[in-house]
Amino acid sequence: MAKNKAEERQKKIVDLITAQGTMRIADLAAQFNVSRETIRRDLHELDKSGVVKKWYGAVMPAQDFNDAPVAQRMHENESVKIKICQKALSLLAPHSLIFIDAGSTLQTFAKILSDYRDFTVITNSFPVVNELADSNNSIISVGGSYDPLTASTIGSQALNFIDKIKINYALLGTSGFAEHQGPTINSFDGSEIKKKIIENSRVNIVLADSSKASYSSLTQYTDWHNIDYLVTDKNLPPKIESNLSKLTDVIIA
Repeated sequence: MAKNKAEERQKKIVDLITAQGTMRIADLAAQFNVSRETIRRDLHELDKSGVVKKWYGAVMPAQDFNDAPVAQRMHENESVKIKICQKALSLLAPHSLIFIDAGSTLQTFAKILSDYRDFTVITNSFPVVNELADSNNSIISVGGSYDPLTASTIGSQALNFIDKIKINYALLGTSGFAEHQGPTINSFDGSEIKKKIIENSRVNIVLADSSKASYSSLTQYTDWHNIDYLVTDKNLPPKIESNLSKLTDVIIA
């Protein structure tokens, strides 16, 4: 009987975390009216099975940590990404100095930008460089250690370079933003790059399709108050759009 109750509770835990994203162990204990030790045992079993991931007193869906490589994600929500990128491009003044972040949406942005001219683009993303290589724009590639998951450069060399520049616009990605007060990423090193860019950019723009509202990732790299625009699509749930609009300017593509 006890085993059946534990299995039933664990199933409900998975359903709850899948729906809400990251949750604290203390909140789960209160939700199910059991001790924290009981929840820890439940989470230990779920973690072993690969359903959830424990992280410093919290738990989140395991898939939130499993970003697929950029090339694999390029064709996910492709038509939506194109609309988002076209809308974001309309926010930029001609001939601007811009930073383009790593990620599949930003690679889509670079592909669209390749049909334009006279922008100066700084990027740590190899796919972005490739998309713009034959365009009539100036490209500056940031050096550093190579991150194979995002196909971008990270580390102290990249940070030192970014610390010395000032840019007009930063186009940024996110792995998700459910249950957070800002955009997130699954890499601490990548988070440091984004933080430094935000410090040195006049206008910061996050490009994210509405599915990112249902994912919660490892670390929040900034507050929404530090983001000037979130460009997303019409499928963003109205309640989430309303809440985000209190923190940043939400633009629907």
